[in-house]
Amino acid sequence: MGTATLLTDRTDLAAWSLRTVTLPEPLDFGDSPEQDLAQLRFLRAVTSHAVRLRWTLRGRPSFPLDTHVHLVAPSAGTDQASRAYAGEWGLAYRYGSCYYRRGPGMVVVKDVRPGVDASRMVITDGADAFLRLAEDPSGVPAPGDVDAAAVAVEAGLACAAGDAILILPYRMRHWPVPHVAV
Repeated sequence: MGTATLLTDRTDLAAWSLRTVTLPEPLDFGDSPEQDLAQLRFLRAVTSHAVRLRWTLRGRPSFPLDTHVHLVAPSAGTDQASRAYAGEWGLAYRYGSCYYRRGPGMVVVKDVRPGVDASRMVITDGADAFLRLAEDPSGVPAPGDVDAAAVAVEAGLACAAGDAILILPYRMRHWPVPHVAV
């Protein structure tokens, strides 16, 4: 069981909001797309809760950088290739560049990640399915949500590997600037 799994299984991430947490072991990427989705799911959760995570990258995710550049970037890498990738990720990372907000009967998604076409959308038809996919810790769509998962992947809002899916936008819980700022 990896460090990320231990942290999410035994920790209320909301309690770590706005604190700095350093993972003692690197997060391993590149062994399998399914494992990479699990690691990215962890990074999406800590980004959503605004945990200031310091972590080391080992390997390289199976997915293009523009899919996960909005998730908290690694502080270091274990070798030259992973250090270079961590550096690219860190330079492109911006909190708030790909997130969703829940509303009554709708989901609002903002996606301004580097490398993808900027979009802002309001999802009304399928909002419940989007939320189930985004908030299900298993990452495996229920039979009734398989079509919604395919639409999310096609729209660039999700990555899939095997039976698993990861909705890429994280739930915005902490605003990057005060909402009253002019």
